[in-house]
Amino acid sequence: MRSQAVQNGMRSAVVVIGALAFGYLSFKIGFKPYLDQAQQELSRLEPAPDSSGTSDTSGCTEDRAAVVLKD
Repeated sequence: MRSQAVQNGMRSAVVVIGALAFGYLSFKIGFKPYLDQAQQELSRLEPAPDSSGTSDTSGCTEDRAAVVLKD
């Protein structure tokens, strides 16, 4: 009886993991054009790097982090 319960639990876990994987792939494939467009928009809006070597962070010591959306 215990063996049957373990098998049912394992089967349920495999089904849940498969459903999550399918949902993730569907999301990535379905929204890929929108994610690419958002990435292009973000890269377009980023300011150009300062070529003079000086930064105008006004004494700010923390590093700036950028979000990169890539496959």
